[in-house]
Amino acid sequence: MKLLEICYLCGVDCPERLKNMDVEGVSSDSRKIKKNYVFVCLRGSRQDGHLFIDGALSNGASAVIVQNGASGEKILNVGDTRAFLSGACNIFCGSPTKKLRIIGITGTNGKTSVAAMIKNIFDVSSSPSKTIGTLDGVGLTTPDPEHLYPLLARFAREGVKTVVMEASSHALKLKKLEPIEFEIGIFTNLSEDHLDFHGNMEDYFKSKSELFNRCRLGIINIDCEYGKKIAKNAKCAFRTCSAYGDADYFIRKSESLGREGYKLLICTPQGALNIRCRALGSFAPSNALLACAASLEYGVSRQDVERAFESFYGVEGRFERVALDERCGFDVFIDYAHTPDALEKLIKSAREFADVGRIRVLFGCGGDREREKRAKMGKIAVEYADEAIFTSDNCRSETRNAILKDILSGIGDKENYAALPDRKRAIEYAVSTALERDMILLAGKGHEKYEITGNDRLPFDEKALVREAFKKYRLRKGENGYEN
Repeated sequence: MKLLEICYLCGVDCPERLKNMDVEGVSSDSRKIKKNYVFVCLRGSRQDGHLFIDGALSNGASAVIVQNGASGEKILNVGDTRAFLSGACNIFCGSPTKKLRIIGITGTNGKTSVAAMIKNIFDVSSSPSKTIGTLDGVGLTTPDPEHLYPLLARFAREGVKTVVMEASSHALKLKKLEPIEFEIGIFTNLSEDHLDFHGNMEDYFKSKSELFNRCRLGIINIDCEYGKKIAKNAKCAFRTCSAYGDADYFIRKSESLGREGYKLLICTPQGALNIRCRALGSFAPSNALLACAASLEYGVSRQDVERAFESFYGVEGRFERVALDERCGFDVFIDYAHTPDALEKLIKSAREFADVGRIRVLFGCGGDREREKRAKMGKIAVEYADEAIFTSDNCRSETRNAILKDILSGIGDKENYAALPDRKRAIEYAVSTALERDMILLAGKGHEKYEITGNDRLPFDEKALVREAFKKYRLRKGENGYEN
């Protein structure tokens, strides 16, 4: 492939001296540059790729894409190197974005659950699909361009027709998704998160809103005030969703079945849907509503949508019940809640269970991330739970005690808490001291099976640790075989 072709398709003028340059690869990492590769300089929060131009040229780069005004025989200045990188990666991979119908989901909470619900609906309706997001092992909610577009190309080669993708605010702001014209864009909700990156809610909202400038149809939750703002300003056609009515898609009736989920009667322009939603949590009906709306607008039949929910039992690490001995007497649930809003909703959802005794929530806050939310989450925990157990959660370069100090600064004179820096010990404490009908909520880790300490990512499987603690502290050998 010639550089001229990539530039043309990216909307960039290619100077005469570079038009016939062969391109055999594209990368923003100078260490990966080989002969006939194009090196794209990205400015990041910690490093500036423009500092590595000489190294890339030494490694054989055929051209270097910059935006700092540098000059040279192999230098090409563009307006935005991040947009160029995404476009170039897509083109070099054969433009898979034109071969796939892509659904993008954005919002603070619910993206993973909505994606899983839609994927299940497509599976039932025999429409080949794939998901890209938090649970797919790519490391980021939305992969970087050098991983994303080869992945999309592989899906296209495999005959996949539809991709359901979580679109993070980082990906939208950093133009990772620049070449994608989304078939459908979905907005779940917006609450405080990632302010260490965005700086303020205005920038966070603006980044999320970008999805609705690049999709054919928007599916928007207007129960969130930010959703109403998106609906007001969206450049695409859109359908509104509400759990309460006065929307294109709304829930007419919601019946809680406790640990069995919900029965939902959903009103749609195509007719009523009777949904048996087994996903737990007060947020599950809203997630199901968005999934139903997107699927129907995509062209799935009402019958297939209803059938799909019959076989959907929730998402890993999202209000997921840990299977223990049936004689246990208490419940343990794992959830990904790591923001103030998500934590509050999680605890309130637990209150919906009629036979629950104490609600005990265990959580920590990530290191090197948003210190300002720690005190808020501490306050929410002691106000809404019967007991809060404060511990660690990916402390990275910070110390566990420093993070705990920030969390504890928000609890005032409340005394219904325990502070145990070691998360394994905290889980053991929660299990060993559980009473009949207790509900233990392990928040923050969700599907994650690791703990980040310093530069190390160490194995940490909460479900396994809960079961180990249960065996160690609650079971004993003997005739009865069980001791509570």
